[in-house]
Amino acid sequence: MRPSSKREIIHIQIGKAGNAIGNEFWKRMCEEHMIETNIDADRGCFKDQEGNGQGYVDVFFNEGRKAGRGIRHVPRAILMDTNMGDLATIAQDAQVGDLYRPENIIGNDESSGNCYAKAFHTEGPDLADRCLEMVRKEVEKCDCLQGVQFTHAACGGTGTGLTGLVLKTLRDYLDKQSRCVMQSFCLAPAPGIADVVLEPYNAALCFQDLLEYTDQVFLFDNKALSEICQKALEQDMPKMKQLNQVVAMCMSGITSCLRYTGPLNADLRKLQANLVPFKNAHFLINGLAPLTAAGSQKYRKSNVLDLAQQMFSKDNVTVKCDPLNPGDEFHGILKARFLASWAAWRGDYQTKEVDKVLYDIQKEGSRYDKFFPDWIPNSIASNICNAKDKNKDRESVVFTSNNTAVHEVFDRGIKAWDSVYKSRAYVHVYEQDGISVQDLMESRNIVQYISDAYCEFARWEDKFFEDVGGGPGSKPVIRDKAVENDEQLTIAQELKELWKGEMYIKQVDALRTR
Repeated sequence: MRPSSKREIIHIQIGKAGNAIGNEFWKRMCEEHMIETNIDADRGCFKDQEGNGQGYVDVFFNEGRKAGRGIRHVPRAILMDTNMGDLATIAQDAQVGDLYRPENIIGNDESSGNCYAKAFHTEGPDLADRCLEMVRKEVEKCDCLQGVQFTHAACGGTGTGLTGLVLKTLRDYLDKQSRCVMQSFCLAPAPGIADVVLEPYNAALCFQDLLEYTDQVFLFDNKALSEICQKALEQDMPKMKQLNQVVAMCMSGITSCLRYTGPLNADLRKLQANLVPFKNAHFLINGLAPLTAAGSQKYRKSNVLDLAQQMFSKDNVTVKCDPLNPGDEFHGILKARFLASWAAWRGDYQTKEVDKVLYDIQKEGSRYDKFFPDWIPNSIASNICNAKDKNKDRESVVFTSNNTAVHEVFDRGIKAWDSVYKSRAYVHVYEQDGISVQDLMESRNIVQYISDAYCEFARWEDKFFEDVGGGPGSKPVIRDKAVENDEQLTIAQELKELWKGEMYIKQVDALRTR
């Protein structure tokens, strides 16, 4: 009897970019769980009949009929697009194309025309209903559904409009069934790279849906992924497939805690509870390590401290923003803050060494101390699974953080939106498919709200009191910048008096011991 986790995830990939990312993700899942993808007769079966090293396959796979060397495993995936040609390319993939269930490939040839409104109102409703029926059937097969994850882009029409409609439809259905986690792996607009002229409008409408219907959103963009491939992996001209493989690496690391056992286990609910300290602040950035070119791996040994230093580097972040931005008050640049973080470790690590490194990173006086606010102490959670990265047979870590620097992503989107809307360009394209000017303005204001919320968290001061010497006559000084209202001033004064009382008691105790 093969072990079962009884914690299933349904995967939905939408649009051309979403299906390309999802396809690389399934190749990685097959490789990690030792599922055959090259021999036609045994495709979908385990390579190792002894059952060693597969982990909990049922998290992402259903069991099919017996074939070849054993039971065939079918991805619990739904593929959606408004272009059947792109879906056919995925379904004909030489490695995993034959694994997808044909009934779960949903699409038509009407095309969204790169417009959110057309995908949401015109072409989407029929596809969303078919998707709901497929999800309902998958839910009935699950023992304990953990969540639904999406891969899509926030740029084109299908990845934004159809994803928004499916999110709304499934949220209405799944809320009645169980409180499962809805998460999205979203390819955000990249700075200086745009091949869709309607991208600013589409992105704003997409972020509005992600704010309302998802529990956590993992952001990526092609600019950051390209730089990772070029600088860290030393690939001169990275192709889209190689960029998608980096996203698949992050997805694999984040979900490893469900698929393998280890000293510290976790699930999606625990992940979401630790990463989202404030309502609606669920837009996350990722860093991963090690990122080393194939020719340089033999010169580098990956221990816990080395991986921790790499995962904090802005060069390893998969979206263009600086999570270690020191800020500049003179120019109005805000200091970045880690509101919450999660480190997913893979390898033969002891909890003691991982906890020590993470504590040293956050402790007062460390290099990173100023980026961790005092009002959320011990904000890095972690899990450890014993299974190494099968692709490289090495230790690795994926670092997911809720960082205030993510406001840079939304600020770029607002700036692009304003520049297009200034001349009311392309507004008629949305109006003819059911989205008014007021709807477009509302989506823009909601993106501004998300950005303002993260900026507000970045402005919050850490301490009520100035640092003072430890002499017997020293007195705490209240920091005016940290006090925002009368209630906080009253609390600060009470703490000041309490501090004085504690110092007096210490002095009395010291005299008694003489």
